[in-house]
Amino acid sequence: MAKGVLGLLMVLLWVNIAVAQQTTEDQSLSYEFIQTLAAQGKFREARAQVLKMPKEFQFGSKGTELTGDIFGGLKKWDSALFYYGLFKEKDPKNAAAHFKFGGALGMKALSKSKLSALMYLDDIEAHFKKAVAVDPNYVAAHWALIEYYLKVPSFMGGGVERASVQADELFEASPIDGLMARARLAEEDEDLNRAEQHYKKAVSEGQSLWTYRGLISFYERQKRWDSAFEQLKKAMAEFNDLALNYQWAKMSVLSKKNIDQGLNFIQPCVDAETGVEGIPEQWIRLRYAQLLRLNGRYTEAKKQVSLVLAIAPEFEPALDEQRALKKITH
Repeated sequence: MAKGVLGLLMVLLWVNIAVAQQTTEDQSLSYEFIQTLAAQGKFREARAQVLKMPKEFQFGSKGTELTGDIFGGLKKWDSALFYYGLFKEKDPKNAAAHFKFGGALGMKALSKSKLSALMYLDDIEAHFKKAVAVDPNYVAAHWALIEYYLKVPSFMGGGVERASVQADELFEASPIDGLMARARLAEEDEDLNRAEQHYKKAVSEGQSLWTYRGLISFYERQKRWDSAFEQLKKAMAEFNDLALNYQWAKMSVLSKKNIDQGLNFIQPCVDAETGVEGIPEQWIRLRYAQLLRLNGRYTEAKKQVSLVLAIAPEFEPALDEQRALKKITH
């Protein structure tokens, strides 16, 4: 249980870091370059560049935050905690400092035994709550607390009631996020009609890529494929994002519907020189291979699986696909 909780919280942490890397203002060219390296996963190169910066930057609030992010990317949690600790000291009224410290603490807990992980929960919660106290509009910390309360039993300080209270507080900070949180809670409570209404309202009022994805993913989880494809088509008409192409391909594989469109949409993802943000190349090529198989193009599918395994030799979904193709062609 503890590790499931922490895993969800960590997704929120690193998504928040990525957003911060894209939106921080008043940065020097070198700072932007280091952030770009970190966003690309080039953490060792980013660390080397930080060490070339002036000492006053390295140990200032921006430098300690960035270094914490880099060590987090390297999964060196003690080092990340050290720098996030310095970040808190340098800028105690910065909600991100408390949020990131709590997230790194959670990642450290994940490396421990289940019993040890449980011992970290109170401190993790405290740092997320501190982030909200410092900045009531810090959305990521609200979300982290909601997921925390949903996964931690009530006798340990969690529960749906506390998550609902946090969702109401989030609504005050950001109505669209609040609607998405209420949809999340309704889905957790298996009130699917209410969840759908909240997701739809969030899409109607937010008109953002994120709200569309929330509704599409909801339909996907319910295997309501026609509704999922309908909403995805609307999102693709409004937003130029290759991740939507990938999602169409993924849903085509899972539903075995709209295979030809899936092949058309996955091709730009395969051809993209810089890849698709947030989606590893092995998953893109695997979906391409699966669509080729469903289209009866087995030789091409085998080639793509070979390319996947060249990138990630132990990628189990690709090994499964390889075995499926062998059964079909032998």
